[in-house]
Amino acid sequence: MGMANELSAVEAARRIRAGELTATALVEACLARIEAREDAVLAWQHLDAEGALAAARARDGEAPRGVLHGLPVGFKDIIETASMPTTHGSPIFAGHRPDRDAACVGLVEAAGGIVLGKTVTTEFAVSHPGKTRNPHNPAHTPGGSSSGSAAAVADNMVPLAFGTQTGGSVLRPSSFCGVVGYKPTLGQFSFVGVNAMSLSLDTLGVHTRSVADAGLMRAAMLGAPAEPTAPERAPRIGLCRTPWWDQADECSQAAVLAAAEAARAAGASLVEVDVPHDFDSLPEANNQIMGHEGCRALGDLHKLHGDLLSAELKRRIFDPDFTYDAYVAARRQAAFCQALLGELMADLDALLVPAAVGEAPAGLESTGNALFNRAWTTIGVPAISLPGHVGPTGLPVGAQLVAPFGRDDELLAVALWQEAAMAP
Repeated sequence: MGMANELSAVEAARRIRAGELTATALVEACLARIEAREDAVLAWQHLDAEGALAAARARDGEAPRGVLHGLPVGFKDIIETASMPTTHGSPIFAGHRPDRDAACVGLVEAAGGIVLGKTVTTEFAVSHPGKTRNPHNPAHTPGGSSSGSAAAVADNMVPLAFGTQTGGSVLRPSSFCGVVGYKPTLGQFSFVGVNAMSLSLDTLGVHTRSVADAGLMRAAMLGAPAEPTAPERAPRIGLCRTPWWDQADECSQAAVLAAAEAARAAGASLVEVDVPHDFDSLPEANNQIMGHEGCRALGDLHKLHGDLLSAELKRRIFDPDFTYDAYVAARRQAAFCQALLGELMADLDALLVPAAVGEAPAGLESTGNALFNRAWTTIGVPAISLPGHVGPTGLPVGAQLVAPFGRDDELLAVALWQEAAMAP
């Protein structure tokens, strides 16, 4: 049996409820792992060991509050926490202490969860990298912008962590780090108290070790059933090579095809699906919407603290000429394709698509390419990345499942089934 910090969230929660494990022992195991590995991984921006241990002792002394009782959780450092700094990955907010918690912090605590600390984010969750390394190989990026959250879960430092996605910031690092990444339908998880870049796109999501663990977080956030149930029949899955298939490298294509073959072998109905050419422009629409809304969201900081913003952020958000007409066209295209996907998938339970261009690239100057996430984020639909494939250099490569707008419960059910089908 492994250490407590290696348990899935569902199993740790079960043991705590059964009296086989204390929250204190779980938090201590996570802190020991962080102490052993943080110098190599650099996943944490701020750690509140004493606060987490005090909360764990309190959980141990009371009846279970909810589905996360006794479980430590990591929070991306654009999520406001009154108990510790929230720095947004920017020197502008060094030491900044909000006066209240974000909604997701309160919901985690109400469900019995424990705030372990703040995980490293890129600057304002855009693209300028933080310090985090890929736990599988520190010479490679963990992805971004939810760099620390994905790395911390992958390295068994914490069982659950929040990320956010505006382009590919939950799904891509999950693929690169070999964990489950779940981006709900736009607006389902409360964004109150989280730094907003583009409210047409920004989505709070989670990094976990299993699909069931993602279901546990969904239960805490929404009151959804705590245990996703696999579908009663084998699912109908659309294998979709997407308009960008030739930009996925061989190992990313192999990850998708291996997932498809595992589904077929387990009894799924698998059909080849081509999305219409209307989808071709969605990655660029994502850039247009994010840029147009982002330069307005950060406008005051640009005016007051422009010298403290990275050249990369200025080049990406403030330098281009994001016109109103292009923004309107991008929003219309997103709405059109959101409806189109629903029609296209009337008889399908999920689409199987690449999660990333390939393995995590070498170097830390870039967090990688979000191409295979942007389209789905732009149309607001739920997506989940499943680990299971390994690329030629030994780094993980995920496969992604996508469902129509609002069909999160069905997506998690299919993902649970697919995860079992891919199990070694």
